[in-house]
Amino acid sequence: MEDAVPLDLVGVDAEAEKAYRHLLAGGGGTVDDVMAALDVTYQEGLALVERLHRFGLVTRRTSGEFLTVDPRHALRALVESRERQLASVRDVAGSLGAIFDTAKRARNGGHGTIVISGPETVGDRYYRLKQAARAEICSLDRPPFLLAPNAPLDEAVVGRGVRVRAVYAASSFLADGGWPELSSLVSRGEEARITPTLPIKLSMADRSAAMVSLSLSAGNTECLYTEAPPLLEALAELFEGYWAVASPLVRDPGPDAQVPPQAGLPDEDCRPTDEERNLLALFAAGVKDEAIARQFGISSRTLRRRIQDLYAKLGTSSRFGAGVAAARRDWV
Repeated sequence: MEDAVPLDLVGVDAEAEKAYRHLLAGGGGTVDDVMAALDVTYQEGLALVERLHRFGLVTRRTSGEFLTVDPRHALRALVESRERQLASVRDVAGSLGAIFDTAKRARNGGHGTIVISGPETVGDRYYRLKQAARAEICSLDRPPFLLAPNAPLDEAVVGRGVRVRAVYAASSFLADGGWPELSSLVSRGEEARITPTLPIKLSMADRSAAMVSLSLSAGNTECLYTEAPPLLEALAELFEGYWAVASPLVRDPGPDAQVPPQAGLPDEDCRPTDEERNLLALFAAGVKDEAIARQFGISSRTLRRRIQDLYAKLGTSSRFGAGVAAARRDWV
């Protein structure tokens, strides 16, 4: 049975392929043989075998006969030649892309500011934004979450020395899985803070490009992508403002981690555990006890006991008092 893959994928047109298959079946032949098999004129038959000769599929003898070359070698050479051609096209994509970007900036008054929408378009732009970062990525994050987290990408970004800072709204931890996911990000080097609420979703790379949500409605992916310096400066100031007042989260050491003993230290000199720091951060953001217990994977009773231990350590009996005492001791 003949192979169904057409040879035009490597430049051999359909008529030349018919001639090649005829010659291949007979181990070779003449132009007259091609004329008779394909019902073409002498000039047409000659043109076909000449094309096959240029492709390296047949060799010409002084007698006028054409012998076929082993296709396992000849076709491999054609494929490799086509791969080199495609690679050269891929290599020129960068310079052509630069021309495209220049023209786009000119159309938009010297900078790129566009509205994009759709999960695939937004996801691709978000991926490229992170990949392009060389120094820092800053984010303001809150529901609704439209894109699945790209943990391997985040880890690769941190791994190449990019600083990743993110401020999360308290509502980020209302859904199941929010806290473990964030703990995983922090364990890979992300610097995370939490605040009661955020007005937008933002991701900015090196303060040279940013994506900003244009809607906070579930299912609406519309956002603004910008490289405009004045807008980037304003977004950077917005981020830094929330970063300055948000409560920092620390890496969760896990349930089996050993807490260094602090017995004998005056209360003022005791330092909080990582869990206590995170509890204080979630308190400051207004996250309810039920949501904290669910995210920590413990019962409400266990959480209440740990909160009471924290209150006792701080010498208070309320969230507000805990916040004041923690701030006075420079715990947060």
